[in-house]
Amino acid sequence: MRTNTDPPVPSGSSHLLRTINERAALYHLLENDTLTRVELRKLTGLAKPTASQVMLRLAESGLAVTQGRTTARQVGPRAEVYSVNADHAFAAAATLHEPDGVTVAIRDLKGRERASSTRTFDFNEVPVDTAVQRMLRRTADDAGIALDRVAVVHLAVPGAYDAVTDTIGYADLPGAPDVRLGASLESFMDCPVTIHNDVNAATVAERRNPAVSGGLVLLWLGREGIGTGIDLAHGLVVGARGAAGELGYVPVFPDRTGPDDPTYQDWIGAPAVLALGREHGVAGADAASVMTAAVKAGAQAFMDAYAKRVAGALHLLTCLFDPPSLVLGGEIARAGGETFVESVRRANASLAERILPSAVYGDAVAIGVLDLAYADLKGRVLDAALPEAQ
Repeated sequence: MRTNTDPPVPSGSSHLLRTINERAALYHLLENDTLTRVELRKLTGLAKPTASQVMLRLAESGLAVTQGRTTARQVGPRAEVYSVNADHAFAAAATLHEPDGVTVAIRDLKGRERASSTRTFDFNEVPVDTAVQRMLRRTADDAGIALDRVAVVHLAVPGAYDAVTDTIGYADLPGAPDVRLGASLESFMDCPVTIHNDVNAATVAERRNPAVSGGLVLLWLGREGIGTGIDLAHGLVVGARGAAGELGYVPVFPDRTGPDDPTYQDWIGAPAVLALGREHGVAGADAASVMTAAVKAGAQAFMDAYAKRVAGALHLLTCLFDPPSLVLGGEIARAGGETFVESVRRANASLAERILPSAVYGDAVAIGVLDLAYADLKGRVLDAALPEAQ
């Protein structure tokens, strides 16, 4: 006989156990390309009949599909091979490039990129949100999927996104501060939209490098601007209003803040590279071209002068965050290659072992924001598989 002091018996506990098992199986399907029931049992500890029932329910719900059978390598029937249903849901990632570009990529639930496209817009004529909406629709069409199959959208922007006001600051995009970008895209897509700073997205892409597994600070030396991504033990540091890492707006000399006094953008960004190039006789159409020319010409005096400034910025970042790794990224750093990295190491010997080149090939911002979108998609699919635990 139960009394009022007995602990309550959870209602529907057998159903909860089933969904826990399904979530565990789904997790391993998401982390592996294919699995047999025997492999699933080894990973989850499920009994043979339970594993069979779990896979049947996942298939009936559209989350899993069979991929044929194993090849005949032993006596007995060949085992069925399962995988997650790639078409169950999709993640979209968009990147706004200064001054006029939009890139969108779509990844399926198996992690495969299904389509990507890039286009330039005149943001004085086409509002930023409209441009992104057009590219989302175009890329979904290229992928051969309906737009409503996209379950999450992540967007990287060249500035600080303030989630409180739903606006972008510190960005050289016409009209961007006046657009409520998150609300506009959520209304258009009818799904969750998450907005990131572009350097933070590039920082996430650097996680692919096992050498920075303990966390990192990325100093982004881009063609259009500089910034800092801070990825420590508990994840990205974005700040209360999204402006953490906007180093380019910080004065180099705190007691000199007049209009003609340098910020870090002036000191180590593209303007500095061009000015130092003229001073040392190294020419180029833009900052990255100057760096490339300096490497080819062996212009070590130029490289040392620039590296000394960058090393000073890294020293500042180390005093603030003390990361295990300091990564040099962006078009300027990439153009300088190992020559530039070694010059920076020499300019700050105490940090030399921490200073690393970027390990990302291609558009680091687009790669990182797509990684964020896909991780979000997997998390939401797993959470939906176990609603009782929410």
